[in-house]
Amino acid sequence: MESIDAETARAFVAAARHVIDAMLVEGERLREMQTPAACDYERAGLRRDTPAGGWVSHDELRETARRLGEAVAAEKWTEGLVEAVRMLSAVGGLL
Repeated sequence: MESIDAETARAFVAAARHVIDAMLVEGERLREMQTPAACDYERAGLRRDTPAGGWVSHDELRETARRLGEAVAAEKWTEGLVEAVRMLSAVGGLL
């Protein structure tokens, strides 16, 4: 990690923070607008499996945004980079 250019890491962390903030906003917007659809639960065939890393909760996104904010404020770009990569990998953005 010592070979990472600080300015590049700062830009990446800032961009990741914007993506995660947008995900939080979109999640809230969808939650407010969503109404349950009619469903025949006897024939629904609902999937029981989860994504490889499990589901990413709203609280996890909020906590990641907080940690990214702290990393930016403290100019700890490596910590912010690791946090951003962890979350983006969890939502499928880097694999």
